[in-house]
Amino acid sequence: MDNSISLGEISLGQRLEGTVKKVTLSGALIDIGANVEGLLHISELGQKQVTRVSNLLTEGQKVTVWVKRQDLTGGRVSLTMVEPAKFTWSDLQPGLKTEGKVVRLEKFGAFVDIGADTDGLVHISEMGSGRVNKPSDVVSEGQVVTVWIKEADRKLKRISLSLQEPPDVDIRSLKPNTTLRGKVVRLENFGAFVDIGAGRDGMIHVTEMGRGYVGSPSEILSMGDEVQVRVLEVDPRRGRISLSMKDLPAEKYEVETAGEETPSSMEYALRMAMEGDGEMMDSRYREARRQRKSKDRRDRIQDDIIDRTWRELRS
Repeated sequence: MDNSISLGEISLGQRLEGTVKKVTLSGALIDIGANVEGLLHISELGQKQVTRVSNLLTEGQKVTVWVKRQDLTGGRVSLTMVEPAKFTWSDLQPGLKTEGKVVRLEKFGAFVDIGADTDGLVHISEMGSGRVNKPSDVVSEGQVVTVWIKEADRKLKRISLSLQEPPDVDIRSLKPNTTLRGKVVRLENFGAFVDIGAGRDGMIHVTEMGRGYVGSPSEILSMGDEVQVRVLEVDPRRGRISLSMKDLPAEKYEVETAGEETPSSMEYALRMAMEGDGEMMDSRYREARRQRKSKDRRDRIQDDIIDRTWRELRS
């Protein structure tokens, strides 16, 4: 083979076509078209437990190799017949889209070769938006699939994949007071659920729908409405996003106050003290405490209903 490239033009990981010039006990010398020959060690032949290089290579044989190491000072090039990984660990960022081949199925998911140092796992929960009974219902060994990187842990050598395209908004990076636009997808007595593109619908509680009293979400919203919302709280572990329509740059949802809110126990006590009617003060104070306890009980019941609704939406 005529020398056509210089040593300086060779880069790590570069694919080259070469010819076996000499076979030795420890490997082979490969003519790669440079002014030096490359060394292919027996451990880089791409097969396990090779005892004799001559069982795989012969002089004059054409081979495909990749540059593993190069020494410009010493004029040496180390080669391998094992194709390098397509991705480095730093390449495997969450949200990266790529293709891979399903290499193994397990009860809990499927392992996919995406050209990295280790196969990635698509957990069964990441195989569809609904319930998947077993991985073989969705994929089969040898199938080429499109996947997205969920997480890559170099230390543990684990790559988590998904068959589902990631949402536009990452719930893990969503911060309180962020302003977003979304679509109303469900109305309940206690509030409305809004699709904000996070893969999990956010909820606007009825008390966060406008200034003043709101009796029912349907007084303010309808299914399919496009609304501007502000993030109140995010709980990634429980998949909960609490939203508000109050205090936005352009407040639209204002309602008339239906009546004076129930004063707190301390407010009643102070008011009655100022009026100088101790007996009425005691009566109203007890009534305020009763109403407060009743409200706390209703709040606990409503929180339980909200939790069940959120779980239903995620199932």
